[in-house]
Amino acid sequence: MVAKNNNKKVTKEAQKVVQETLVRTNKVAKDSFTYYMTHLEKAHRWDGEPDYFVQLYQEHFLQSYQALSFIKNVRPTDPAVLAQKRVNLPKRDTHKDKRTLVFDMDETLIHCNESLEMPADVILPIIFPNGEVVEAGINVRPYAIEILRELSQHFEIIVFTASHSCYANVVLDYLDPHEEYIHHRLFRESCVVTDEGLHIKDLRVIGNRNLSELVLIDNAAYSYGFQLENGIPIIPFYDNKADQELMHLIPYLKFLGAAKDLREVNKQTFKLHHYSVYEEAEELLERVILQAQG
Repeated sequence: MVAKNNNKKVTKEAQKVVQETLVRTNKVAKDSFTYYMTHLEKAHRWDGEPDYFVQLYQEHFLQSYQALSFIKNVRPTDPAVLAQKRVNLPKRDTHKDKRTLVFDMDETLIHCNESLEMPADVILPIIFPNGEVVEAGINVRPYAIEILRELSQHFEIIVFTASHSCYANVVLDYLDPHEEYIHHRLFRESCVVTDEGLHIKDLRVIGNRNLSELVLIDNAAYSYGFQLENGIPIIPFYDNKADQELMHLIPYLKFLGAAKDLREVNKQTFKLHHYSVYEEAEELLERVILQAQG
Protein backbone atom coordinates (compact mmCIF):
# COMPACT_ATOMS: atom_id res chain seq x y z
CA MET A 1 0.00 0.00 0.00
CA VAL A 2 1.06 3.59 -0.54
CA ALA A 3 1.30 5.86 2.48
CA LYS A 4 -1.53 8.17 3.40
CA ASN A 5 -1.37 11.26 5.57
CA ASN A 6 0.32 10.24 8.82
CA ASN A 7 -1.95 12.33 11.06
CA LYS A 8 -4.06 9.22 11.43
CA LYS A 9 -1.00 7.46 12.81
CA VAL A 10 -0.69 9.91 15.69
CA THR A 11 -3.47 8.44 17.77
CA LYS A 12 -4.78 9.77 21.05
CA GLU A 13 -3.80 6.46 22.61
CA ALA A 14 -0.17 6.84 21.53
CA GLN A 15 -0.03 10.40 22.82
CA LYS A 16 -1.47 9.22 26.12
CA VAL A 17 1.24 6.56 26.39
CA VAL A 18 3.91 9.19 25.83
CA GLN A 19 2.52 11.45 28.54
CA GLU A 20 2.06 8.60 31.03
CA THR A 21 5.61 7.42 30.44
CA LEU A 22 6.94 10.92 31.03
CA VAL A 23 5.07 11.16 34.30
CA ARG A 24 6.40 7.79 35.47
CA THR A 25 9.95 8.68 34.43
CA ASN A 26 9.87 12.01 36.22
CA LYS A 27 8.96 10.24 39.45
CA VAL A 28 12.14 8.17 39.30
CA ALA A 29 15.13 9.59 41.15
CA LYS A 30 17.48 11.36 38.76
CA ASP A 31 20.47 9.21 39.72
CA SER A 32 18.66 5.88 39.41
CA PHE A 33 18.39 5.87 35.63
CA THR A 34 20.58 7.50 33.02
CA TYR A 35 19.57 7.34 29.39
CA TYR A 36 21.66 4.81 27.44
CA MET A 37 24.23 4.34 30.20
CA THR A 38 22.00 2.39 32.61
CA HIS A 39 21.01 -0.05 29.87
CA LEU A 40 24.62 -0.26 28.69
CA GLU A 41 25.75 -1.22 32.18
CA LYS A 42 22.91 -3.73 32.53
CA ALA A 43 23.85 -5.32 29.22
CA HIS A 44 27.45 -5.84 30.27
CA ARG A 45 26.59 -7.14 33.72
CA TRP A 46 24.05 -9.53 32.25
CA ASP A 47 24.44 -13.08 33.51
CA GLY A 48 23.04 -15.68 31.15
CA GLU A 49 21.72 -15.80 27.61
CA PRO A 50 21.35 -12.20 26.37
CA ASP A 51 17.94 -11.05 25.17
CA TYR A 52 17.46 -8.94 22.03
CA PHE A 53 18.17 -5.55 23.62
CA VAL A 54 21.03 -6.75 25.80
CA GLN A 55 22.75 -8.10 22.71
CA LEU A 56 22.02 -4.90 20.79
CA TYR A 57 23.58 -2.75 23.51
CA GLN A 58 26.64 -5.00 23.67
CA GLU A 59 27.09 -4.82 19.90
CA HIS A 60 26.48 -1.07 19.77
CA PHE A 61 29.11 -0.39 22.41
CA LEU A 62 31.71 -2.41 20.51
CA GLN A 63 30.80 -0.75 17.19
CA SER A 64 31.02 2.70 18.80
CA TYR A 65 34.40 1.87 20.32
CA GLN A 66 35.74 0.72 16.96
CA ALA A 67 34.32 3.76 15.16
CA LEU A 68 35.72 6.34 17.57
CA SER A 69 39.08 4.57 17.77
CA PHE A 70 39.23 4.86 13.98
CA ILE A 71 38.03 8.46 13.83
CA LYS A 72 40.91 9.75 15.94
CA ASN A 73 43.23 9.06 12.99
CA VAL A 74 40.97 10.62 10.35
CA ARG A 75 42.14 13.88 8.83
CA PRO A 76 40.09 16.88 10.06
CA THR A 77 37.69 18.62 7.70
CA ASP A 78 39.40 20.82 5.14
CA PRO A 79 38.40 24.44 5.96
CA ALA A 80 37.66 25.07 2.28
CA VAL A 81 35.30 22.08 2.16
CA LEU A 82 33.62 23.22 5.34
CA ALA A 83 33.14 26.73 3.97
CA GLN A 84 31.61 25.29 0.80
CA LYS A 85 29.13 23.15 2.70
CA ARG A 86 28.22 25.67 5.41
CA VAL A 87 24.61 26.83 5.46
CA ASN A 88 22.74 29.34 7.60
CA LEU A 89 19.37 27.99 8.68
CA PRO A 90 16.76 30.51 9.85
CA LYS A 91 15.05 29.87 13.16
CA ARG A 92 11.29 30.09 13.44
CA ASP A 93 10.06 33.05 15.47
CA THR A 94 8.52 30.64 18.00
CA HIS A 95 11.89 28.94 18.55
CA LYS A 96 14.35 31.85 18.60
CA ASP A 97 15.47 31.09 22.16
CA LYS A 98 15.30 27.28 21.99
CA ARG A 99 18.16 24.81 21.73
CA THR A 100 18.60 22.57 18.69
CA LEU A 101 18.20 18.80 18.42
CA VAL A 102 19.71 17.22 15.33
CA PHE A 103 18.33 13.74 14.60
CA ASP A 104 19.77 11.13 12.31
CA MET A 105 17.08 9.35 10.27
CA ASP A 106 17.94 5.77 9.27
CA GLU A 107 18.13 3.36 12.23
CA THR A 108 17.43 6.29 14.58
CA LEU A 109 13.90 7.33 13.61
CA ILE A 110 13.11 4.68 10.99
CA HIS A 111 14.51 1.63 9.23
CA CYS A 112 14.28 0.89 5.51
CA ASN A 113 13.95 -2.81 4.80
CA GLU A 114 16.18 -4.49 2.24
CA SER A 115 13.23 -6.29 0.65
CA LEU A 116 9.50 -5.74 0.19
CA GLU A 117 9.04 -9.32 1.38
CA MET A 118 9.87 -8.14 4.90
CA PRO A 119 7.00 -6.79 7.04
CA ALA A 120 6.84 -2.98 7.03
CA ASP A 121 4.77 -0.25 8.64
CA VAL A 122 4.36 1.52 5.33
CA ILE A 123 5.43 1.20 1.69
CA LEU A 124 6.68 4.47 0.22
CA PRO A 125 7.40 5.18 -3.46
CA ILE A 126 10.89 6.61 -3.98
CA ILE A 127 11.52 8.45 -7.24
CA PHE A 128 15.19 8.61 -8.22
CA PRO A 129 16.65 11.45 -10.32
CA ASN A 130 16.63 9.21 -13.41
CA GLY A 131 12.87 8.73 -13.05
CA GLU A 132 13.05 5.20 -11.70
CA VAL A 133 10.45 4.46 -9.02
CA VAL A 134 11.30 2.02 -6.26
CA GLU A 135 8.97 1.04 -3.44
CA ALA A 136 10.61 1.02 -0.02
CA GLY A 137 9.31 -0.78 3.05
CA ILE A 138 9.72 1.49 6.06
CA ASN A 139 9.54 0.59 9.74
CA VAL A 140 8.93 3.57 12.01
CA ARG A 141 10.57 3.47 15.42
CA PRO A 142 7.91 3.22 18.13
CA TYR A 143 6.62 6.66 19.16
CA ALA A 144 8.89 8.49 16.69
CA ILE A 145 6.09 10.76 15.45
CA GLU A 146 4.75 11.41 18.95
CA ILE A 147 8.26 12.14 20.24
CA LEU A 148 8.93 14.63 17.45
CA ARG A 149 5.67 16.35 18.31
CA GLU A 150 6.52 16.48 22.02
CA LEU A 151 10.11 17.63 21.59
CA SER A 152 9.24 20.29 19.00
CA GLN A 153 7.48 22.20 21.77
CA HIS A 154 10.77 22.57 23.62
CA PHE A 155 13.47 22.46 20.93
CA GLU A 156 14.22 23.30 17.35
CA ILE A 157 14.45 20.00 15.45
CA ILE A 158 16.67 19.33 12.45
CA VAL A 159 17.06 15.99 10.68
CA PHE A 160 20.55 15.41 9.28
CA THR A 161 20.85 12.23 7.23
CA ALA A 162 23.58 10.70 5.10
CA SER A 163 20.86 9.50 2.74
CA HIS A 164 19.99 11.14 -0.56
CA SER A 165 17.21 13.73 -0.52
CA CYS A 166 15.07 11.87 -3.09
CA TYR A 167 14.62 9.10 -0.52
CA ALA A 168 14.84 11.01 2.73
CA ASN A 169 12.30 13.67 1.78
CA VAL A 170 9.66 11.02 1.10
CA VAL A 171 10.23 9.44 4.51
CA LEU A 172 10.25 12.78 6.33
CA ASP A 173 7.11 13.90 4.51
CA TYR A 174 5.46 10.78 5.90
CA LEU A 175 6.65 11.45 9.44
CA ASP A 176 5.86 15.17 9.33
CA PRO A 177 3.67 15.98 6.30
CA HIS A 178 2.99 19.59 7.30
CA GLU A 179 6.54 20.39 8.49
CA GLU A 180 5.25 21.12 11.97
CA TYR A 181 7.96 19.33 13.96
CA ILE A 182 11.04 19.10 11.74
CA HIS A 183 12.24 22.62 10.98
CA HIS A 184 15.12 21.83 8.62
CA ARG A 185 16.48 18.86 6.66
CA LEU A 186 20.11 18.23 5.76
CA PHE A 187 21.12 15.43 3.40
CA ARG A 188 24.09 13.47 2.12
CA GLU A 189 25.66 16.44 0.34
CA SER A 190 25.99 18.25 3.69
CA CYS A 191 28.14 15.45 5.12
CA VAL A 192 31.91 15.61 5.06
CA VAL A 193 33.38 12.65 3.18
CA THR A 194 36.67 11.33 4.58
CA ASP A 195 39.46 9.78 2.52
CA GLU A 196 38.15 6.42 3.71
CA GLY A 197 34.67 7.12 2.36
CA LEU A 198 32.90 7.79 5.67
CA HIS A 199 30.11 10.38 5.67
CA ILE A 200 30.60 12.42 8.84
CA LYS A 201 28.12 15.00 10.09
CA ASP A 202 30.44 17.85 10.96
CA LEU A 203 27.99 20.08 12.82
CA ARG A 204 29.95 23.18 11.88
CA VAL A 205 28.19 23.04 8.48
CA ILE A 206 25.28 24.65 10.32
CA GLY A 207 26.91 28.04 10.27
CA ASN A 208 24.57 30.03 12.49
CA ARG A 209 24.21 27.68 15.44
CA ASN A 210 26.46 27.66 18.50
CA LEU A 211 27.89 24.20 19.15
CA SER A 212 27.17 24.69 22.84
CA GLU A 213 23.44 24.76 22.04
CA LEU A 214 22.91 21.72 19.84
CA VAL A 215 23.29 17.94 19.97
CA LEU A 216 23.21 15.12 17.43
CA ILE A 217 21.29 11.92 18.18
CA ASP A 218 22.70 9.20 15.95
CA ASN A 219 23.10 5.43 16.12
CA ALA A 220 26.44 5.61 14.24
CA ALA A 221 29.15 7.02 16.49
CA TYR A 222 31.41 8.07 13.62
CA SER A 223 28.70 10.53 12.53
CA TYR A 224 29.55 12.83 15.43
CA GLY A 225 33.22 11.84 15.50
CA PHE A 226 34.43 15.40 14.91
CA GLN A 227 32.31 16.79 17.78
CA LEU A 228 32.16 14.04 20.40
CA GLU A 229 30.68 16.25 23.10
CA ASN A 230 27.71 17.00 20.86
CA GLY A 231 26.92 13.35 20.24
CA ILE A 232 24.13 11.37 21.89
CA PRO A 233 24.30 7.63 21.22
CA ILE A 234 21.23 5.51 20.52
CA ILE A 235 21.04 1.83 19.68
CA PRO A 236 19.90 1.12 16.11
CA PHE A 237 16.28 0.37 15.33
CA TYR A 238 15.25 -2.24 12.78
CA ASP A 239 11.82 -3.65 13.46
CA ASN A 240 11.35 -4.45 17.15
CA LYS A 241 8.07 -2.93 18.35
CA ALA A 242 9.15 -3.27 21.98
CA ASP A 243 11.81 -0.58 21.41
CA GLN A 244 11.39 2.33 23.84
CA GLU A 245 14.66 4.19 23.35
CA LEU A 246 12.99 7.40 22.17
CA MET A 247 10.77 7.37 25.24
CA HIS A 248 13.81 7.04 27.49
CA LEU A 249 15.53 9.82 25.58
CA ILE A 250 12.93 12.53 26.27
CA PRO A 251 13.67 13.14 29.98
CA TYR A 252 17.41 13.31 29.27
CA LEU A 253 16.91 15.86 26.51
CA LYS A 254 14.65 18.02 28.66
CA PHE A 255 17.21 17.91 31.47
CA LEU A 256 19.97 18.68 28.96
CA GLY A 257 18.06 21.65 27.58
CA ALA A 258 18.44 23.53 30.84
CA ALA A 259 22.24 23.37 30.76
CA LYS A 260 24.30 26.42 29.81
CA ASP A 261 26.55 24.28 27.60
CA LEU A 262 24.95 21.06 26.38
CA ARG A 263 28.35 19.59 25.59
CA GLU A 264 29.43 19.56 29.21
CA VAL A 265 26.46 17.45 30.28
CA ASN A 266 26.94 15.09 27.34
CA LYS A 267 30.62 14.69 28.11
CA GLN A 268 29.93 13.83 31.75
CA THR A 269 27.13 11.43 30.81
CA PHE A 270 28.38 9.37 27.88
CA LYS A 271 32.19 9.47 28.34
CA LEU A 272 32.70 9.36 24.57
CA HIS A 273 36.01 11.20 24.82
CA HIS A 274 37.41 8.10 26.58
CA TYR A 275 36.58 5.68 23.78
CA SER A 276 39.72 6.27 21.71
CA VAL A 277 42.06 6.35 24.72
CA TYR A 278 42.01 2.65 25.56
CA GLU A 279 43.67 -0.07 23.51
CA GLU A 280 40.92 -2.60 24.24
CA ALA A 281 37.16 -2.19 24.50
CA GLU A 282 37.10 -4.37 27.62
CA GLU A 283 39.49 -2.01 29.40
CA LEU A 284 37.33 1.00 28.50
CA LEU A 285 34.29 -0.84 29.77
CA GLU A 286 35.83 -1.79 33.11
CA ARG A 287 37.73 1.40 33.88
CA VAL A 288 35.26 4.01 32.63
CA ILE A 289 31.74 2.81 31.78
CA LEU A 290 31.03 0.29 34.56
CA GLN A 291 33.01 2.25 37.14
CA ALA A 292 31.02 5.40 36.38
CA GLN A 293 27.69 3.57 36.71
CA GLY A 294 28.68 1.38 39.62
